[in-house]
Amino acid sequence: MGKADKLESAAIAPAKGRVRGVSKNSAEARRKILDSATLIFGRQGFARTKTDEIADHAGYGQATVFFHFKTKAGLLEACLEEALARAKASLVPAEGSGTLDLMQRLDRAFDNSPTADLFARMLAEFGENSVIHPLYADFHEHLRQLIAAELARETGAGGEKAYLAATAILSMMVGVHAEQRLETKRIERGQFRDLLLSVTRLVMADLGQSGGAGP
Repeated sequence: MGKADKLESAAIAPAKGRVRGVSKNSAEARRKILDSATLIFGRQGFARTKTDEIADHAGYGQATVFFHFKTKAGLLEACLEEALARAKASLVPAEGSGTLDLMQRLDRAFDNSPTADLFARMLAEFGENSVIHPLYADFHEHLRQLIAAELARETGAGGEKAYLAATAILSMMVGVHAEQRLETKRIERGQFRDLLLSVTRLVMADLGQSGGAGP
């Protein structure tokens, strides 16, 4: 086992004790298994992760995992759907609070969380030809619509103009978070956040100066 593998294994501590057989508290078991799977899939990838490892981490036997999700692939798909549902729900209070506030919320939501790690790892492992691609594409469209709505409300920009501006801002955010995973020494996390907000302000100023002209 290499150094990276040892560090990774040490960081994923299993739950204390294990529920034998299938848990009587079905909802709790499902939640704990999803949480453990999201964490471990995000750190190790799909191919390297075993279902018994996820079961151990959650404090259950493999039977409980297969009872709820049938297969390892079914577990991954459930993780992705649950992660997207949580992310969408967490952004609801941000609607109508301003573009900068929304971007700060998005930035925190994607800041090296288990969900962000899961999507980054799965996209790298599977690429476009997988179940993750349409799910993640749908989520990004949801984010673009949220950002575009705030831009239109604050600047008066037309629908297409606000949508394209939202696309530019979201692309910047995705790029910033990808870059910060690569560069962890020369540029601090706060500086990456400032870059994102600076670009957002520039886009808003440009829309404001144009007076919302355009389709």
